[in-house]
This record gives sequence, C-alpha cells and structure tokens, in this order.
Amino acid sequence: MSVGPGSAVHPSSARKVDADFYLRPASDCVTDFLGKVLVRQTAAGRVAGVIRDVESYPAFTDQVHHGNKKTPRSSVMWKAGGVAYVYLIYGVWHQLAVVVNLAGVPDVVFIRGVVPIEGVEIMASQWDKRRTADQLADSPGKLCRSFQITRDLYGADLTGEELFLEDWNVSIDPSQIRTGERVGISSRHDGHDAPLRHYLRPAG
Repeated sequence: MSVGPGSAVHPSSARKVDADFYLRPASDCVTDFLGKVLVRQTAAGRVAGVIRDVESYPAFTDQVHHGNKKTPRSSVMWKAGGVAYVYLIYGVWHQLAVVVNLAGVPDVVFIRGVVPIEGVEIMASQWDKRRTADQLADSPGKLCRSFQITRDLYGADLTGEELFLEDWNVSIDPSQIRTGERVGISSRHDGHDAPLRHYLRPAG
C-alpha cells in the first residue's frame, strides 16, 4: 500500500502497533518506524500521518543525547519503551520522541515528519495561514502543532487511545530510504555527525 498527502482511506487491515515493537534498541528499530502511521485522537476527531523522517538517539553512545543523564525532564526516557517523550524548544515548538528499548536504557526515536493522510482539515485549523497538506507536518514542530501534541502527552502510553502508531502495511522500498546526520546538532558535540537520521526521499 502506498499513500500521499490527504489521499488515504483507513484500511480494514490496519492494526495498532503492539508493545513489543517498542522494546528494541533504537538502532535496531528506527527504520521500522518509516511507513508506520502516527495517530492522534483529538477532541475534533482523528488525525493521522505516515512517518517519513526519523532520528535515532541511542543511549550512552555520544554527548548529544540529553537522556543519558536521568533528570526530571528526561525521566520518562528511562521507562520501558512504548511511551511518548514530549518537550518544548525555544518556548514555542513541541517535539515528539518515542521511548524504545528496555527500562533503564534511555533510547528514543525522534519523529521529524509525517505525510498527513487523515484529518487534514483538523490539522489545518491549528494554523492562522492556509497551508497545503504537505506543509502541515514536514518538520518536528509543525507536526506537533498540527497533531495537537503538547507536554500534556508527556509519558503517554503509545498502546492507549490518545496517541499511538498503526501498521497500514505501507510498502517501503529500501531504495527510498536515505541516511544522514541528525539535524540541528552543534559540531561541538561528539557524535554530531553520526548517520542516525533516516528518511524517505520523495517518490518520482
């Protein structure tokens, strides 16, 4: 199955991703997020998008990952995989990462962007200016705003009903996956140039 912005019909075969999916190291499961469908149940209805851009933050491997040290902010990352880590940057933009791996190992997969496929009008209502479907969730901050993901969802159970992943059997050709450096990391940090970003190049 392939999808484009705003074009998909929810298939009868779609199933919620179960807890075991998240209980693997970030480096092992990060590309499995590509093609999964991020779903948010809002007061106005359901919104969803196919994940197309992710980054891996494995624990204890470099100076980049702020979850390496357990603090009140990062404590959720030390739980067993399958919960949401939501935080704010610049006092404006929320960001979403998915906690993975076993309890005590603060691995996360950072969700950078999705292709909107359900609830596009609901997403668009979060913006003052008109945006096309492909402009609603093509960066981490825009994704969270369009999906109404805020710190209220910090620690949310991703097998629950508010925020979760579904498997729609989206077909991903391995040749479509690109790998590069994670975005926005200062070169002062050891590990800034690790090739831990994985994203789908545009079709065609």
